[in-house]
Amino acid sequence: MNTPIGPAAFVFRHKRTGQIVVVSNERWHELYDNKKDWELTASLNACGALQYMIDAKPAERNRYIKRLTEYP
Repeated sequence: MNTPIGPAAFVFRHKRTGQIVVVSNERWHELYDNKKDWELTASLNACGALQYMIDAKPAERNRYIKRLTEYP
């Protein structure tokens, strides 16, 4: 597996409890290697996400934040 380059965030969900955690480049492998308990649900480029939120209109920004905080 390749290690991601640049600032990134990884979103994991605990398979039994449903707990959601967001980890950085330094810690993602700890949860990724523990696949029996944790599931990688998303990854994002932190700089790109922040730039999008800065450039977005308020309504777009609110929809984006809502989408990031919801779990299907």
